[in-house]
Amino acid sequence: MEESSEVVLRGERRTRRWALHAMLCAVAIGAAGEAMTVVAVPWFVLKTTGSVASTGLIVAVVAIGSGLVGFAAGPLVDRWGFRTMAGISYLLSGAAALCVPLCFAAGWMNFPTLLALVLAARLLDAPGAAAVTGLVPSLAASARIPLERGNALLSGVHQTAQLCGPPLGGAAMAVLGTEGTFYLTAIACVLAAAVIALCVAPGDRGLGDGPAKGYLSDLCTGLRTLRDHRLLRALTLSSTAFNALDGGISGVILVTFSYEHLGSAASLGVLLTCFGLGTLAGTLGYAAVGHRFGRRTLYVRSGLLVGGLLAPLAALPSLPVAAGLLAVVGVVAAPVGPLRTSVLQQQVPGEQYGRVTSAIDTLSLAAVPLGASATVALIGGAGLPTTILIIAGVYLLIVLGCWAAPALRDM
Repeated sequence: MEESSEVVLRGERRTRRWALHAMLCAVAIGAAGEAMTVVAVPWFVLKTTGSVASTGLIVAVVAIGSGLVGFAAGPLVDRWGFRTMAGISYLLSGAAALCVPLCFAAGWMNFPTLLALVLAARLLDAPGAAAVTGLVPSLAASARIPLERGNALLSGVHQTAQLCGPPLGGAAMAVLGTEGTFYLTAIACVLAAAVIALCVAPGDRGLGDGPAKGYLSDLCTGLRTLRDHRLLRALTLSSTAFNALDGGISGVILVTFSYEHLGSAASLGVLLTCFGLGTLAGTLGYAAVGHRFGRRTLYVRSGLLVGGLLAPLAALPSLPVAAGLLAVVGVVAAPVGPLRTSVLQQQVPGEQYGRVTSAIDTLSLAAVPLGASATVALIGGAGLPTTILIIAGVYLLIVLGCWAAPALRDM
């Protein structure tokens, strides 16, 4: 009798965890498919237009367009629900990827068409990401695992896709060609949407006061919540500041360091890979034991360690030393993302989760190009070593502000 009860309990645990595993698999498939376009899109642009400037224009338009639409589309997450928005986001990306080779084969492809399709593939990235994170609390509760672990596993899936997606895209282009890679991306996105639709419950939040009010009213309600909630406001300000600094580090400092000091494009790949592997290792570590630590303490200490570890790069060390430093930076910085997501899931009112989270993410991401531009100007005026020290110092000042902010004690 006891043995049969244990078998039933094990079966129930597997059933409860199946939905979480299915969602993680769907995100892994979709994210890997989308990451392949990091290689395929620039190559296809060069192939069809022969212009490097066109590639830069597409990147800029997609970044601005997806940011604006992501901000405005936040209320749709709350109106349609988490599962529906996640599925639609993947389907739109897949449809846009599918149209690229089809239009090319039909002779309809030109630069405006390509620009529109690449933009369409990224239009719902922000609300789609908000919808996926909105599914985690109920799935983690059903699987009886800590919320921090569920968010860390989701973050780890995205990081793995970012590491493996571009190499997979290069391999797919070598075997299937550029058009075949877009077909593969479309299949991955459709498969991700199908798994979420068939295997994941809608979630217990995200269907709030939607159609009863006007769309603009929904959007303004989310902004008022963000303005009036002191923890959300403090978290948004600190995340935006950190993203600006991170944009300057990854987009400018490491590139300049590799070009001027190490003299090799391959060294940049080594640095970014080591950072990515360190981040993945830190995320998995946080998944294992992160729920045992205080959130505010971990948030502040992670920032403190990142700022302290960046400063030695000002000495312009050799490639092995710099790669080791960046790997450790990745480890200590990894908990910040899933920790922040856990706070949002618990602090944002359930019926406003989509609009508030999309607004925070849009504001945070908008700081990345601004930080990169400021870093370029700083390097031009003060040089690379001084710029690294300044950014490390600013990092530490922001951490000090986080430590002193009463709002973050509400974590």
